[in-house]
Amino acid sequence: MASIEEVKAALAQAAEQANATQQQIRAAVEATEQTLARLRAVAAGTGHPALAEAIAGAEQSKQRLVEAMTLLQGSSQAARNYMGVLG
Repeated sequence: MASIEEVKAALAQAAEQANATQQQIRAAVEATEQTLARLRAVAAGTGHPALAEAIAGAEQSKQRLVEAMTLLQGSSQAARNYMGVLG
């Protein structure tokens, strides 16, 4: 069985990994925003369904990335909270 200090260390590592992953997701959100800007620029003046589909897909991707980032924030906070419970 792991000691409290080992559990706390593992929780701290998990929380830090979640923070690193959040940064990676944040970078992906920014890249997705750039993609959306390019798609919208190309789509200006045209109503082609393929472009509308591409924009919708990119918007949905961005939304899910933001959701993932929010969930990771909660996960990281929960790990830190449990570390506090352990003392």
